[in-house]
Amino acid sequence: MKVEVTAYRHAAYDTPWWAAPSSRAGRFHRASDATVQYLALHPLGPAAEVLRHNVGPEGNPDDVRLNLWAVRVELDGVLTIGFDRCPEYAITPDELVGDDYGPTQRLADTLRNRGAGGVRVPSAALPGTDNLVLFGPRLLIPYMAEPTDDIDAPSGHLTDRGRPPGEVASVVRWFGHRHQGLEQWRSEGRVEALEDPRPTRW
Repeated sequence: MKVEVTAYRHAAYDTPWWAAPSSRAGRFHRASDATVQYLALHPLGPAAEVLRHNVGPEGNPDDVRLNLWAVRVELDGVLTIGFDRCPEYAITPDELVGDDYGPTQRLADTLRNRGAGGVRVPSAALPGTDNLVLFGPRLLIPYMAEPTDDIDAPSGHLTDRGRPPGEVASVVRWFGHRHQGLEQWRSEGRVEALEDPRPTRW
């Protein structure tokens, strides 16, 4: 039976999907090397990613405007790699959520060579949640449409230049800061799901 999830993404363009490789490197791809899609499995995930990369702990979240999408994704061919499975893939838990993208880029090479369609991994920006990384191009189709091809991606536009939720800054894991999910896994052998922060109005 096929498993489908709803995922979320911020995109600066009129589609959340890459049809060709990005000219900028990311956690699971090198610049102009491979087409990779990055999605969050928690609604706060895209805001956390944008704040982490573009604002920082001393910045003003209100300077950010989000172009958010909700997307439907089938998990066929998508592997799940949590901290406990890192030894199977020659990567350490620290590297899986680390600030150096070299180890995760090499992991992506390995997974693509094995025929994986993508990977579900702990979020580096929002501990207690997961991200989806999909390999290969995707093309936007209406949210309620049924895909007829592997690259069809049902997508719905949520916001255009929307503010991030006020509460998200309190749960972002900033660059150079400890990853609370990794620390809990080390001490307790598990990672608790994110407890959503209390909604805050601006």
